[in-house]
Amino acid sequence: IQGDRHLAREARNYQAFPSHFFEHWNGYNLVYPLHDPTPCGALVPQFYGYYVPQGDSKPATTSDTAPLPQTAPSLPADYISPILLLENCGVPIEVDNLSDDDRDTCAAMYLLFLEGGWMQNSMAERNVVMQTGPLSEWPAFRGYDRPKYSFRLIDFGRA
Repeated sequence: IQGDRHLAREARNYQAFPSHFFEHWNGYNLVYPLHDPTPCGALVPQFYGYYVPQGDSKPATTSDTAPLPQTAPSLPADYISPILLLENCGVPIEVDNLSDDDRDTCAAMYLLFLEGGWMQNSMAERNVVMQTGPLSEWPAFRGYDRPKYSFRLIDFGRA
């Protein structure tokens, strides 16, 4: 949405995250208050950059609190939006379809995110994505018929 600073805030947050949020690890974590070990892995997608178009196509406002329009905004024909380029980590989870281990893995990721000094401020199913994994494997070698999934937290514009 033109004039919304959510994307820029999210990019700043990705740049401020500690490096271990992006790193892939082998092994398991014990995360309090969970009692079972959960797989180690990156908490968030890889961040490749935030790209803002140069030239006359600029967002309508630069304030963090843009006024809400009364009707749906229409963008100028020449408007080019900024791009937040991230690793594709799959589709949003459906909690009811996850195994107990997968639920624990998602909970552990959020607890580790909190332990890292961050708060997501928009925790919902749509903000946890899953993909057959591990994501370190070549895509041709991971299929949806495999029982192992990789998870990531997303949407940090409110963090």
